[in-house]
Amino acid sequence: MMVVRPLEAFMRHAVIVLVLFSWLPAADVLAARAGSGPAWCGTSRHGARDAVWAHEEERARRAPLQRGAKATSVGAFDVGQIAVLEDEGDLALLRHPMDLGGAAVRFTPSGGGFSATRLTLPLEPDAGTRLALGDDDSSRVTLSFAFPFFGHTYGTAFVNSDGNVTFVQKDDASTGRNVGRLVNGPPRVAPLLADLNPEAGGTISFQDLGDHATVTWRAVPQFDHSDKNTFQVTLWADGRIDLVYDAELSAAIEEGVTGVAPGNAQDGITAVDFAHAAAVTGTGAMAESFRDRDGLDTVAVARKFYTTHGDDYQQLVVYTSRRLVPAGVFSFEETVHNTDAGIGADRDDLSQTYGSRGRLESFVLMDTIGKYPDDLNQRFLGEDSALTVLGHEVGHRWLVNALFRDGAATSSELLGRDQVHWSFFVDTDGSYLEGNDIATQADGRFRTAGASLRYSALDQYLMGMRDASEVPPFFFVRNPTGTDTDPGQTPATGVVFAGTRKDVAIGDVVAALGDRSPKAAPGARPFREAFIYVTVGAPADPASVAKVERIRAAWPAFFSQSAEGRGSVDPTLN
Repeated sequence: MMVVRPLEAFMRHAVIVLVLFSWLPAADVLAARAGSGPAWCGTSRHGARDAVWAHEEERARRAPLQRGAKATSVGAFDVGQIAVLEDEGDLALLRHPMDLGGAAVRFTPSGGGFSATRLTLPLEPDAGTRLALGDDDSSRVTLSFAFPFFGHTYGTAFVNSDGNVTFVQKDDASTGRNVGRLVNGPPRVAPLLADLNPEAGGTISFQDLGDHATVTWRAVPQFDHSDKNTFQVTLWADGRIDLVYDAELSAAIEEGVTGVAPGNAQDGITAVDFAHAAAVTGTGAMAESFRDRDGLDTVAVARKFYTTHGDDYQQLVVYTSRRLVPAGVFSFEETVHNTDAGIGADRDDLSQTYGSRGRLESFVLMDTIGKYPDDLNQRFLGEDSALTVLGHEVGHRWLVNALFRDGAATSSELLGRDQVHWSFFVDTDGSYLEGNDIATQADGRFRTAGASLRYSALDQYLMGMRDASEVPPFFFVRNPTGTDTDPGQTPATGVVFAGTRKDVAIGDVVAALGDRSPKAAPGARPFREAFIYVTVGAPADPASVAKVERIRAAWPAFFSQSAEGRGSVDPTLN
């Protein structure tokens, strides 16, 4: 039976809740930093929207299994100042392997959208032009016909190495391969939007035969994998789209999405189980997501928390009893509700979907408590400790989306990995949100002298704790040489490089983003927090709860010191 669920239109100030789910060995810490670059934070611009999608999709998948099931206990209680939530089949996102191997899906234009049908089609020979694509790469191709897609026609397209075709603009980003990226980017057809790496093997080819054009990914592995994934997409001049998959397609796709989207978050989304779809129609995006490991349903966690607690918190921060973050990720933040202007972030409100009546602003997933050292100040994750990682993710509620005016142009050179962290080459005085404390040597070169030390003056301004008049000029290094470090790398001390110093004043930032609103008020800006422990697969472990309590107890003083007394947190349950 096909599973279909229309997803309501996606929506998005500051109390913080911490949820706890168990110390991983060093190998797991290193694994969390592997992937397309040395990084560990999985925060993205549209994380909350993707979380809502995952929640709705999970509900749709579980619905047939839960019909007639008896209601269970709430599974929520407090231990001191820690809220404990037990998974009763309601908090985890279950593994969903890629199941389209040997199948085909046809999208047929219907009423401004598409009708999707599962059928049997052979793979066409990939005898066209081989595209020289590397990892996270894109190539522009010309179509011999005008391809109609969601009310527009296109004569060119971009073949992206990560298993998708876009229109209007390329997508060679290394950000998450998820529904948020599918629907918020350019118009897109995605046979398999995943972290594929043709540099490591396989081919990508394009062939135009007049009335249709086909793109084939043949034996292309996932990044840091040895699998071989073969599939293709055919665009027909009459608007039909065929997705065809080889029988040997890997089921173990770490993170991937199949579907179509008009782009720029237009209209709603229809969740489809393509492997069982007889005929499903949608007027906007249609998609199915895949993952090779269990995850956490952050929306369900928030909703369950609110069954026993008031709507008094601005941020939920979550620790877990076992690893529930995607591969290559250590922790992440989802911005749920933002009304602040002048910080570069979208003004959005998803709080009701998370169970709040407008109070909740952010959800932080710190993942398993077991991977954090007992010494909360030990630098175990590159330049970071248990407390600085928390400072990093909490800061993502406001950071980093900063642009600046450079002459007549608006520049994004301050931004690094995934466009939500400071660039490695920005002198941030050692911000928790990356960049480095950069010193100028006597020979004119630069050296990173400190990292992950504080919230910088610019951070504090963007967080609403400091007036613009109190932010001194800062700089970044343009066109760095003498190092193979890129702007997206996580902080590291002792790196020496040359380049051109570019000074930036706060006025340049304000010129690009507009005035911050609300402005900073006298005194320490207060934030309300709560800490929650979520346990999956076993009863709550008292030692783990106690460890979260140690972090909770240490956090207010650490936060105040990090913000130079301009912000305070109250991590007590109501």
